[in-house]
Amino acid sequence: MHASFNRAALGRVALGLAIGLAGGCLFAWIGTPLPWMIGPIVCCGLATFLGLPLKASSEGRIGGMLVLGLALGLYFTPEAAVAVLAHLPVIIAASGTTLVVGAAASFLLARTARIDHVTAFFCSVPGGVAEMSMVGERFGGRPMPIAVTQLLRVVSVTILIPSTLTLLGAGGGSTSALGTLPFSPGGLLISLALAFAFSALLARFRFRNAWLLGPMAVGCVLGLTEANLSSVPPWLSALGQVLMGAHIGAQFDRALITSMRRFIPAALVNLAVLMGGCATVGVLVAYASGISVGNMVLATSPGGVTEMCITAKVLHLDVPIVVAFHIVRIFLVILSAPYLFRLLRAVGVMPTPPNHAPARDTARMPAE
Repeated sequence: MHASFNRAALGRVALGLAIGLAGGCLFAWIGTPLPWMIGPIVCCGLATFLGLPLKASSEGRIGGMLVLGLALGLYFTPEAAVAVLAHLPVIIAASGTTLVVGAAASFLLARTARIDHVTAFFCSVPGGVAEMSMVGERFGGRPMPIAVTQLLRVVSVTILIPSTLTLLGAGGGSTSALGTLPFSPGGLLISLALAFAFSALLARFRFRNAWLLGPMAVGCVLGLTEANLSSVPPWLSALGQVLMGAHIGAQFDRALITSMRRFIPAALVNLAVLMGGCATVGVLVAYASGISVGNMVLATSPGGVTEMCITAKVLHLDVPIVVAFHIVRIFLVILSAPYLFRLLRAVGVMPTPPNHAPARDTARMPAE
């Protein structure tokens, strides 16, 4: 029975990857931005909602992050590192402002969705799916609306931001390039082996986002030291995006979505407010700092770290700047969100719910 279960699970994973690959090919043929990420998200999400037996592969997601993290880290040349350090105060200030925008948007969500302020707060601050759900539950919020809203945020921003920037002609302007770095199969294997070993070490010590930040750190070291082992070929980068996109799309379980059909419209309005607020911050910071508007809108967008950094790479924006903004933002949100919530509650801005015990959610929670 165990063997048949494994075969069935592998078949569901294979079906998801096949649909994801087909979606990537379709969206590449259409000519959409970020086709190998958006195509699998849309097609696997639709297939899952329609009831096809897809399964999200955590191993595939890890493999995708390993490849993409290494590719992103290689953009950190010595010149790029100098540019990041020069803008470090701006990076920290803008990341903190993003947290404040999310907190402000939570009041609208609490009113429109008629949910408690605890749940609304952790729905609105742009952190990780799992992290915000767990922290929100600890404060008395409902984990399921938080998880669904955070997942919708990642998917919506991944689809809308690249398309918008492309339509506005905001691509280009990168100060770091990898065009002179050759592809070497042996060098790539060594790089991936180093990335895997370091990521596994971080994961053993329960380091958050180990399978993204580990290979990114290895890529940074290789880029900063100009080791020039190998570039990551475009086909491998596309495969990594398919693996990640299929994993995200497979989270859209029909039972989960239909159980929250009255909440989701309010969550989408909240997301639009959050995206608009963050884009405004990005434009203001761009004019104040001299960084291009395209770079800053992407850097301050409330999307997932990996997805937004891949967008910078595909649109030929300044990858090191965007990576630095999003890494600082995610750590700042995870570390500071509980303290900001306590502060708002202490000063009476965030009311305490009548029943502090979180409500039980019976639907399956999406994976991060």
